[in-house]
Amino acid sequence: MKSTRIIILTFLSITLFASCKSEQEKTEPEQEELVNDNVELAKIYENDQSDRMTDNINWPEVTRRDSLREVRVYEMLDSNLVVTSKDHYHAAMVFQHGGDSTAYKMAMNLMERSVELDSTANKWLLAAATDRYLQSVNKPQIYGTQYFKMGDEPWTMEPMDTTVITDEVRKQFNVETLAEQRQQLAEMNSENGEHLHDH
Repeated sequence: MKSTRIIILTFLSITLFASCKSEQEKTEPEQEELVNDNVELAKIYENDQSDRMTDNINWPEVTRRDSLREVRVYEMLDSNLVVTSKDHYHAAMVFQHGGDSTAYKMAMNLMERSVELDSTANKWLLAAATDRYLQSVNKPQIYGTQYFKMGDEPWTMEPMDTTVITDEVRKQFNVETLAEQRQQLAEMNSENGEHLHDH
């Protein structure tokens, strides 16, 4: 009787081990696949950036391409193809250039997820998306990432609320301190001041 129990227990142990091993073999390739960054999304991000790196930018054409990129990223999100921290960063940049509060809010949410997945991710885009969203709903920016110029008027960062966060927080988000921002603004408004591209 004792021998029979040992045989049964041994059989059950072998069966359980084989089952666990089989299940592990099924999931390991899936896990490896999930950690790969989305190649198409990385290319979309590169195109977004290259459109803004050239001289004499044709903004109507860039805006048209931005809209197409946004549509494609929405499709990727619906198909669960935006997975890694970098995927979320790349997608957030596309929505950062979306042109309305809905897109900016998407950029914020995607960047929050990017940081959740990788605490070392560059948080600057989260700050920029937050500022842009706030201003799109008629509220002042708080980090100081957005510079504006209307016609012959000087560059400005207004409206901006400098009391919400500290310079220490700005540094954590890879944003310049208030003093550095004011210096940057002064240089932009000098005779040789140039536009800062929002990448």
